[in-house]
Amino acid sequence: MTRHVKSDIKKINEKTVDSYADFSGLIKHAARCTLWLPEAKSLRQNKHKPLRYFTLPGKWAYDIFFFEKEGIIQKDMRGFPDVRFCDNNSKSYSDAKRLLGNTIGKKDNFERLVLDDQEEFWDGFPYDIYNLDFCGTCFPDNQPPFSETFQAIEKIISKHTSNNQQPFIIFLTMKALDGETNPQAKEQLIQNIETNRTNANFTRQINALIPDTRTFANQKFVDFILISIPKIICHLSQSHCDVEVRKRAKYLRHNRETGDYYITKFVFKFTRRNRRTLSVRDENYINNVLKIVQLNNAITIDNTSITPEIRQSNTDLVQYAQQLQ
Repeated sequence: MTRHVKSDIKKINEKTVDSYADFSGLIKHAARCTLWLPEAKSLRQNKHKPLRYFTLPGKWAYDIFFFEKEGIIQKDMRGFPDVRFCDNNSKSYSDAKRLLGNTIGKKDNFERLVLDDQEEFWDGFPYDIYNLDFCGTCFPDNQPPFSETFQAIEKIISKHTSNNQQPFIIFLTMKALDGETNPQAKEQLIQNIETNRTNANFTRQINALIPDTRTFANQKFVDFILISIPKIICHLSQSHCDVEVRKRAKYLRHNRETGDYYITKFVFKFTRRNRRTLSVRDENYINNVLKIVQLNNAITIDNTSITPEIRQSNTDLVQYAQQLQ
């Protein structure tokens, strides 16, 4: 698979007004409560202290206030000392900065903060949780799978490993829309599955689960992304640490320009490896890939996911954020 291909065009995390439309919505909050909160609480309990947190919070910074209310991160009189954030949209960044006080942030892309070694990111490193809530498609324009976004993620994984700073968690959110996905990237993702098919460790299981990869990618594109993104993260971690796909989910959205589309969300937990680099002959690596392909832990979030508790939690969160405006 091609790696480290740079691009100067629009980045994955460009945000528009429409992209923020559901940040206060119940489906979005159901995802926070169902996918993010249990993992954040578990890590908070494991570390016995408030967590360090990096995020792309959007103009209302709901995720920061949510985790504060749940005791995951801490706030002082001036802001959130252990939180760092960024946004490449001037209005969204200024709105979030106004709400977050002296919390350190920067109007820039996540990729540039990490790859250019900018102080606003690295002075808070290592973070316990990275919330990479991108509003764009997985692979827009001419960005192949190992775009600058995934270069930045790999750099973070490598830095954690070299400094022996595990466990940590990455929340990853991306739109899955076939019509906005770079065909070259899609083809590389197809070939990545096909490469596993030719390996004796995977052939029987993958043949049973995905008889024809191209048909699967064309007819079930969202599920194809639910498999492909974890495979990329697994590949990036291969030389560094162990990774577990703790959660993955999809939920339906709609806007005027594209119509119906799905948001895909992932929770990856990275832990220390006490052995050499994994290979395709390693039992743990084999099991990891098979679990990814099987989609056993994929969740569909819809109106049935909105419990009375989630509804009340969302109301409380929106009201709390509004009080600070």
